[in-house]
Amino acid sequence: MRFPRFIRRLADPVTERLPVPVVGGLNRGRLWSLASSGSGYATGRRAAPQMRMLRSLIRPGDVFWDVGAHHGYVSLMAAAAVGSGGRVHAFEPGARNARMLERHLRWNRVDNIDIEPLALGAFDGEASFGGGDTSKMHALGRGDERVRVRTARSLVRAGSHTAPDVLKIDVEGAEADVLEGALEVLPGDVRMVVAIHSAAADRACVSLLEAHGFGFVATSELERNRQASGPWSGDPDLLAVGPDMTAADAAELLHRT
Repeated sequence: MRFPRFIRRLADPVTERLPVPVVGGLNRGRLWSLASSGSGYATGRRAAPQMRMLRSLIRPGDVFWDVGAHHGYVSLMAAAAVGSGGRVHAFEPGARNARMLERHLRWNRVDNIDIEPLALGAFDGEASFGGGDTSKMHALGRGDERVRVRTARSLVRAGSHTAPDVLKIDVEGAEADVLEGALEVLPGDVRMVVAIHSAAADRACVSLLEAHGFGFVATSELERNRQASGPWSGDPDLLAVGPDMTAADAAELLHRT
């Protein structure tokens, strides 16, 4: 049961400080905030297919970018997968989300994740952030929180960040903006999982990837949405690989999940 928002506002300052164990999935044994334990986080069922897909792409020593890190569920999995020789950059512009992310890293004594308190997009500047029914649905252009926005291109070319070997993008419909600001600086063998939130977002992301020579494979859930005549259902994933790999490589990676 989900409590009304006004009750959650009263309870969250207390419950967000209470750790509970994740009892299943790839983050089993990690500590997670009670305030954020619903929607399958504490059971390990949250986004399980996406988590398995991402895990299959990651190699020890990789640089992993988690764009739209929220409270760090994917980042925690990736930190274990890249190991001590790798690095995770968790991009989360929202102040409360970033605070929860930091708490989860501290509780779990993870030291190979860098919290990046900014949004990735198609421009360098500032934008409003927020909106949606839950913190998972915050997005640029909504709400009244002002956040920094940077392109991956500017971060990599400035030398402050190493381009990712593996990239996860889930930013509530603005995935094409992230790609627009990133594709020029991604390595040729990059592997990425992009959450697709609508038919329009699907067309925009595929068009950008095709123009830059990327191969990609749609998950079965994404294919079902493409063929359906009704409203888009869920946030299905697109697996994409850099131009130095092939669509067959992508299909093989997808088969391993």
